Amino acid sequence: MKNLKVFLLVFLILLSVIGISEKVITVGVFTWDVPIFEKIAQEFSKENPDIKIQIIEIPWTSGDIINSFLTAKAASGEKFPDVIAQSWEPIVYPISQGWIYPLDEFIQNDPDYKYVPDSVQNAFKFLGTTYALGERLHFNTIVLNLDLLEKLNLPVPSYEWDINTFMNLARRATTREYSGIDNLWEFDAFMAAVLSDHTSFWSFDINKKRFDLTNGGWLRAVELQEKLRKVPGLDASTLFNQELRDQGELDDYQKKFGEDSDAFFEGKILMGFKGTWDWDEEGLKSLPWKMDMYPLPQDPEIGMRQPVHINYAFMTSTTKYPEEAFKFLKYITYDPKGVAVKFKYVIAETDAIGNPFWFVPATMHPDVIKAFKEAKFIPNGVKYMLENLDKTVQVDLWKVIPGWQQAIDDVMIPTEMKIRSGEAEPAAIAAETEEKLNEIIEEAWNEFIKQVEEVQKNFPEIRKQVE
Repeated sequence: MKNLKVFLLVFLILLSVIGISEKVITVGVFTWDVPIFEKIAQEFSKENPDIKIQIIEIPWTSGDIINSFLTAKAASGEKFPDVIAQSWEPIVYPISQGWIYPLDEFIQNDPDYKYVPDSVQNAFKFLGTTYALGERLHFNTIVLNLDLLEKLNLPVPSYEWDINTFMNLARRATTREYSGIDNLWEFDAFMAAVLSDHTSFWSFDINKKRFDLTNGGWLRAVELQEKLRKVPGLDASTLFNQELRDQGELDDYQKKFGEDSDAFFEGKILMGFKGTWDWDEEGLKSLPWKMDMYPLPQDPEIGMRQPVHINYAFMTSTTKYPEEAFKFLKYITYDPKGVAVKFKYVIAETDAIGNPFWFVPATMHPDVIKAFKEAKFIPNGVKYMLENLDKTVQVDLWKVIPGWQQAIDDVMIPTEMKIRSGEAEPAAIAAETEEKLNEIIEEAWNEFIKQVEEVQKNFPEIRKQVE
């Protein structure tokens, strides 16, 4: 009997060991994010002891980091990481190569996925198939100098401010000493997404995959841009003259603000068109004056349409353990517990003077919003934008529209230069420009869709080789 008990005990121990045998999931992470993701992986493994996360460092290179990394792996016959933790590069390339695992089987019945807004859910969907998940977001914003508002006795606007309020404040803040706006670069590009109910950057209709310059928001955005530029000194960038500086003379910018002045950072400009990415890159967190980051002003007849940029994460098509890989992919994208863990470790990192880092989550789950709102160092306007994530429109179209960069570089930018120099009227050239843009996009899109169809047809064969 004693021997039987010993045997049963050993047998149960063996079953237990077999039951918790680990499956290793490799995760590709940017060099600078490795320490953070190692901590996230440890937290994940506490909840999922049968899954071991191994972090693979993706070194910094010039150009497209992730796409170059995957290309090099494919060329050398090396295995891809099971998960790529973050990318902001054109996703059309790895999709066209068959390197990404479709996700619909995992997300279609997941109750947590309903908290991901439509703009993010649809961002990386092609031929009805979802290839990536939003990992973190960035907003186009207006940085508003609250100290200067008070100094000029101007009212603090609501986050639901409209175009008229915005333009009125910009005009009233323009004096001999101050300017209303730092610059109006790309104002017509991103405001085309705000001033239309169906278009994004430069009046591109995401659903139809076509530019709509004539009926979208672009023409109106250009009109508003020109109105603002006609107010002397309102757009501080128009006062800058490099030719005069090269000749040793002072330009109008220097005469107004000072010879070595950076007027925006010195608090002499009321508004700056910035993105949440500028919090770290341009030192917005270290401004010497009280600020807030506002959503772009809206057209009351259209309502809020906040431009959003979506960094994404994905699974590779050759992962050996897709269910386990997806668990971690979800954990770092829209799982409320996982996002809270990621947020905790990101904000624990600080810069040289102790300012914490942060990111905008890609989910509206109440627990995530609560944690975000409780962070005192995040501008209140950004917290408001997260609460209104369901009113966003994707604008980083170079990630998802093949031919985008060629269309902008070869057609859109030269057109805008003609408009700014007075060589052309926007309304007169809108239809012609639209046609040229759409020729480029249509050709690139049709070729890409053929590639996607081939990839989807071949995917079962890829999985057979892995499984």
